[in-house]
Amino acid sequence: MFRIVVLSLAFVALLPAQSSTGTLTGIVSDPSSARLTGVAMKLTSEETGVGLSAKTNADGEYTFPLLPSGTYRLEAELGGFQRTARTGIVMELGRTLRVDITMQLGQVSESVEVSGAAPLLESETATVGQFIENKTIADMPLNGRRVGDLLGLMGNGVYITGDVIRPRVSVGGGRADQQQWLLDGVNSSNIALEVPQALFNPPVEAVQEIRIQQSAYSAEFGNSSSGVIAMTTRSGTNKYSGLLYENLRNDKLDARNFFAASRPPLRWNVFGGALGGPVIKNRTFFFSHVEFQRQRVGVVRNLTVPTELQRAGNFSQTTTAAGVLTPVYDPATYNATTRARTPFAGNIIPASRFDPVGAKIASYFPMPTNAPVNLAGAQNFNRNAVSALNITTWTSKVDHIFNDRDRVSVRYVLHDFPTYITPAYDEPAADPNASNTVRRAHSLLINETHSFAPSILNDFRFNWQPRSFHPTTLSIDQGWPAKLFLKGVSERAFPRINTASYAPLGSTAQERVQVPIHDTHIVDALSIFRGAHSLKLGGEIRLARNVDDLNSFMSGQFSFALQPTSNPVAPANTGNALASLFLGFPNSGNVLDSDLLDRRAKYFALFLQDDWKLTQNLTLNLGVRWEAHTPKFDANNRMNGFNATTLNPVSGTPGVVTFAGRDGLGSQLYNGDWNNFMPRIGIAWKPKGLSGTVIRTGAGVFYQVPLPGSNNNSAGFAAQADYTTPDNGITAPFYMRDGFPGGLTSPQLGPAFGAVRVGQAAALSLDFVEQERRLGYTMQWNFSIQQDVGRNSIVEVSYLGTVGHKLNGPNTNINQVRPELMGAGNAQARRPFPQFGNVSSVAPMWGNSSYHGVNFKYEKRFSDGLNLLANYTFSKFIDDVPAAQEIGATPGIQNYYDRRSEKALSGNDVRNRFAFSSVYELPWGKGRKYLNEGPVALALGGWNIGAILTLQQGSPFGLTTQVNTLNAFSGGQRVNIVRDPSLPNSERTVQRYFDTTAVVAPPQFTFGNANRSILTGPGLANLNLSLLKNFKFGETWNLRFSMEAFNALNRANFQEPGTALGAPNFGVIGAALDARSMQLGLKLTF
Repeated sequence: MFRIVVLSLAFVALLPAQSSTGTLTGIVSDPSSARLTGVAMKLTSEETGVGLSAKTNADGEYTFPLLPSGTYRLEAELGGFQRTARTGIVMELGRTLRVDITMQLGQVSESVEVSGAAPLLESETATVGQFIENKTIADMPLNGRRVGDLLGLMGNGVYITGDVIRPRVSVGGGRADQQQWLLDGVNSSNIALEVPQALFNPPVEAVQEIRIQQSAYSAEFGNSSSGVIAMTTRSGTNKYSGLLYENLRNDKLDARNFFAASRPPLRWNVFGGALGGPVIKNRTFFFSHVEFQRQRVGVVRNLTVPTELQRAGNFSQTTTAAGVLTPVYDPATYNATTRARTPFAGNIIPASRFDPVGAKIASYFPMPTNAPVNLAGAQNFNRNAVSALNITTWTSKVDHIFNDRDRVSVRYVLHDFPTYITPAYDEPAADPNASNTVRRAHSLLINETHSFAPSILNDFRFNWQPRSFHPTTLSIDQGWPAKLFLKGVSERAFPRINTASYAPLGSTAQERVQVPIHDTHIVDALSIFRGAHSLKLGGEIRLARNVDDLNSFMSGQFSFALQPTSNPVAPANTGNALASLFLGFPNSGNVLDSDLLDRRAKYFALFLQDDWKLTQNLTLNLGVRWEAHTPKFDANNRMNGFNATTLNPVSGTPGVVTFAGRDGLGSQLYNGDWNNFMPRIGIAWKPKGLSGTVIRTGAGVFYQVPLPGSNNNSAGFAAQADYTTPDNGITAPFYMRDGFPGGLTSPQLGPAFGAVRVGQAAALSLDFVEQERRLGYTMQWNFSIQQDVGRNSIVEVSYLGTVGHKLNGPNTNINQVRPELMGAGNAQARRPFPQFGNVSSVAPMWGNSSYHGVNFKYEKRFSDGLNLLANYTFSKFIDDVPAAQEIGATPGIQNYYDRRSEKALSGNDVRNRFAFSSVYELPWGKGRKYLNEGPVALALGGWNIGAILTLQQGSPFGLTTQVNTLNAFSGGQRVNIVRDPSLPNSERTVQRYFDTTAVVAPPQFTFGNANRSILTGPGLANLNLSLLKNFKFGETWNLRFSMEAFNALNRANFQEPGTALGAPNFGVIGAALDARSMQLGLKLTF
């Protein structure tokens, strides 16, 4: 009954809003500070000429809500007082701006006009965040000219990585996959089907403003536990304006990457144009922008491949990094009594022992190109591939004012993003990265604002987003399995081959077709103003569909490890995965060729927000939000679950696979979570006697997105089989020469599906969603003090705290052998569900986190030719499950039965971070302070400098063993710490970033004692610069030349070293961020 009532309310009173507008409010008083009632207020846009009218209420207050970004003129008129006007009021996206007016006694025919910027102080809300103005967007050095890179300017946040489609950031201790991305007030992320990534990273010339809300934001905003990132596209004005531009990059302008043998080829052109203006002045406006990006960029592939001797089965010169021979043992000589094996004579595998399939596959490794960096042979292959992009982005908007009560806006976005990556391997089909991907996204927004009365306004938005995604490997439909003599798999692609310590072969995404993908977002908000209360109530509906034909491993995925050729008695520094491949002895193999999946999801939300002005100096923000995600379902019931208690008819042990729509089950295999209420509170206080000071504090609850991915739990609806060695490399699941065993043991959907008798090799691994699933959430609180320091500048000190519970973790195998049962022999039979392979819980909600950060900010908005933003954050971030995207590299769960021991520093813990940005118009030339006349003004004038400086400490990472000796089907086995492995900065090198002798492999069947994150990776120091020269022609034409340098000082910003003990690259850094690159541009505006 509760569900029916809530859903009825959602449909009957559909009232949400993720506003892309702002609010102007204030108090009108006389010279004695007495408030004036009935003052006629008129607000006029200086760009469009559109005017709005209101009157002050009994408390002398006025409010203009739902204002588009722009510059406004405010007029106040009342008999017995001089007409008063305030010009140059800049309304920003998502801001409640307060402008108080004092009227002077006199005749209405007399007037007082004041111009100047409105205060930067956030005196009306407790929201902590960062606003990025248009001047910053337009003039900052941005690689590829995409606005997502500007997210790194905020405090209390970490910019992880970004590209032309989806920046990744961690906001205020949240997870990088848990932001809400809004474009013009509506959803711009694939979030209803739980793939929370931004759909596209907008071009600079299409975006007006950006606002990042980090903590204590309004109940109007939800579906996010890691901040709200809102952007607005540009609109037309009463004047025609336009631009044409081109930016280019070329490898001749760039420096060589630290690890590259040469500069990779680069041809990168970004060009486009825009036109905007009135269709009917003061009533109808348009703006349209199109951009084309053509990129051919070299990608450095720094890998480890077999040597010429190893390619012949000769491991006589294969050693550890210390130069100790790595013996290779013959798995056929295993003695079950002593658990011993005999090494191959001379450490050479006779050709007569080669598996024909394994040997044929091994022949497709590329040959080394250079000497290795250590004695273990690491990084002996270095070659450039080319990544090709052909991006087209088109944005168009039309705004129309019907009358004083109604206005409408229609906006369309097309983002066409095909990519092609050329092979670096000699055989293109074997290259795991070589691929061809087609992506396309559309967005159609209709926004209507209606005024029922001066104090009651409604804002309605409808957004439809269809998309498509189709990646394919270069090996598709070439009959590769037959060429490799591999039987039992589809002939369509080159199989995926994972060989520990060596570069992989074949793609992990052999083919995928996602068409159609639909997101529909309906939002509506009603604003009501009553006395000191500004009320907003509303809700939203999101409907999502994803049709997915997933053929990741239709020709198989095979993993080869050290264990089959190691010494089972003392496995450390023994065995070689390539030797296991030559013998055709995989650790595991699986096939996945899915049926067509048609996944659906729905989301509902309701909210109420009251911004209550208790006094002229004190505002209270009160809100509550309710939201619910319906359980994801498949239109054809192609979903599986798992019942851990029902006895399996095949094995007689607990655990059966369940299926949607069968055996009394409905289409939804897990329960919905309908009790997600989120209170929000904020206080903003301007202490009397402290001019220009605002003290703010706030707190709230924020729920996260429920499930990542749209294609999980589809066992039974694919050509799928999984085989794994049952005893950690003693017994082969199959031999490559015999082909993949194929098929499921029990193909009928029912309790017997996929199961085998206890003691047999498992044939099925599966994932499932836990039935009693609850949404994860964060509780956030903040405290901040802002001080106006004049010249359009403020300083702010803020504290932000976040605690997370029930957070999504990585898919986790619950079919791990219990610690007390670990030991030698057939571990498969000791599993909780011995009839299956891995049984993985999808994104289990076990995670907890805590974040505490203090941020010091100085901000000067653009005035006097200068803007400046500086944020320094000192923070600590702890969690017990790794996030989907991290700067560091923290491993997954080692012991499923002891999750408390996973608590450690987060991979996104950046203890110290400083971000600085500025745009400075040099003060000479026409229209500026110095040398503003004559030829000197022409030559020296019009120069601007932009800079972005980022300094940050490294992030934590952990260490695991390359050979997992637990024999428990666990996550990565961690090392044992003998002493502190950290090295002083003076002793760190690329070849030895930490003390590799300070950790050892734990004894067999024993968990390592190392924490999840025990070391800190290299930090980041990066300076981007831009130099701009403007040439003015007449009153309206301007030609701008730009030169931008990224990593201008050409500092080698290293990434994490190898973290697997026993691997050739253990402790070795093999990658760095981009070296210095240059970008040149021309832009003509009018």
